[in-house]
Amino acid sequence: MKTVKTFTDDHEVRVRAEFEQETLEGFKRKAARKIAQKTHIPGFRPGKAPYAMVVGHVGEAALLEEAIDLMLTEVYPQVLEQEKIEPYGPGNLEDIPSQEPPVFEFVIPLSPETELGDVENLKKSYEPPVVTDSDVDEFITQMRQNRANIVPVEGAAKVGQLVYMTLEATDENPTVAEEAVLVKSAPQQTLIPTKKEEKESEWPYKGFARELIGKKAEDKFALTHTFATDSKDGSFAGKTVRFDVTVQSVKELELPEMDQEFLASMGGFENEETFRKAVREKLESDRVSEYDDNYYLELIDSLRAGATLKYPPQMIKDEEDDVLHRIEHDLEHRGLDLDVYLKIRKMDKEQFISEEVKQTAKDRLERSLVTEAITKKFGIKITQQQLQEEVTVVINSLLMSGEYEQTEKQLGKKRFKEAISNEAANNALEKAIRRQLRMLAAPESMPVVEEVTEEQAVEGIMDALQSEIVEPETTVEPVFEETKETALEEKTED
Repeated sequence: MKTVKTFTDDHEVRVRAEFEQETLEGFKRKAARKIAQKTHIPGFRPGKAPYAMVVGHVGEAALLEEAIDLMLTEVYPQVLEQEKIEPYGPGNLEDIPSQEPPVFEFVIPLSPETELGDVENLKKSYEPPVVTDSDVDEFITQMRQNRANIVPVEGAAKVGQLVYMTLEATDENPTVAEEAVLVKSAPQQTLIPTKKEEKESEWPYKGFARELIGKKAEDKFALTHTFATDSKDGSFAGKTVRFDVTVQSVKELELPEMDQEFLASMGGFENEETFRKAVREKLESDRVSEYDDNYYLELIDSLRAGATLKYPPQMIKDEEDDVLHRIEHDLEHRGLDLDVYLKIRKMDKEQFISEEVKQTAKDRLERSLVTEAITKKFGIKITQQQLQEEVTVVINSLLMSGEYEQTEKQLGKKRFKEAISNEAANNALEKAIRRQLRMLAAPESMPVVEEVTEEQAVEGIMDALQSEIVEPETTVEPVFEETKETALEEKTED
């Protein structure tokens, strides 16, 4: 076999492989025997027809096609071995420029390569947010608002009151007149916050609710706002939008007292002190978790910017397919399909893939390559203690969600334990990578870790897998997850 290989700019290799004519002739004989086994040729038992009869029955072209398929199955691995090629995935037979002698031209995607830049000088201070007494007070107020009675009031709207209205959004400068209406007139409600309570995520824009101060039932007015081109609401981005508002009613929240009945409804707390402590712990956990996600993502992206990444087109295409599949799966859980979702967003599938799926896939792929390179460079491995901790977390999570028994029944005990172990291992590895990144970026922030012997850790893992972790008698988690908007909508009686 004579080969010539040429590397391409998109991390693939083209291989031209030339074989002896006798090699193809041998595979033609094998192909004839195979065809004779599965094809009825008059006058002959299966597999007994001579070569010439097989050719005469199916034709030279069909025989040659079968021979080439058989030959490729055998010689392609030989090409990879001879040229020491590590493929990312299956190669493609791009051309057969000659049959005498047989010449095959392959295009083979190569395994990705990552060359990290200046990892040792990765620096970023680690400063997670601090939860203040004011934060705790605000969160408790929101919880009380979730359980407030909603009563009508007369007069103009004030801070802390609910305004019920109809709202229609219109593009002031539409490209197509028929598409000027961005949001058809529909019922809306909003709680007027203090200036301090305003959030960037407020819909339709920050400050909208406070524009309702002083408005009363049956008032009609218009508000105009110009949105930034990177606005999260894609239908408003870069547009000047007029909002036509009709106030229907103004209502007030009668907050419940912080008495024993309220504390009991929050999770059976004995007093306000233990309740406030639980709220603080919940806020700290959530905020640190959010901060960590952003912190480590920024570190990965910083390394990514300085790295040399090589991967074939097939790899990014596979990632795009996976991203699209995940989106479709998530939409199913929300009772939507992709076509309906795209109609709502006024996009076609090609535009959606081009503008959103491709970039998401690229980010995910390149970040995963950087993460793998970090793991390899620093020889990151998880300890038995770390695995034990994550097994416990996974099991407790299933118990708390009520999915433990159902999942075990669906998978069977053996596969269920394997699934728990795999998820725990992935979680532990991610945390180990984060520890390494933080050690590089902010070593002074690293906490002291208490050592546990390997024997103790292994025993803990087996105990966790063999027995169910005891579910806490009380939990405030379901209460804390409830949003103000959801509670208000449930209580709405207009």
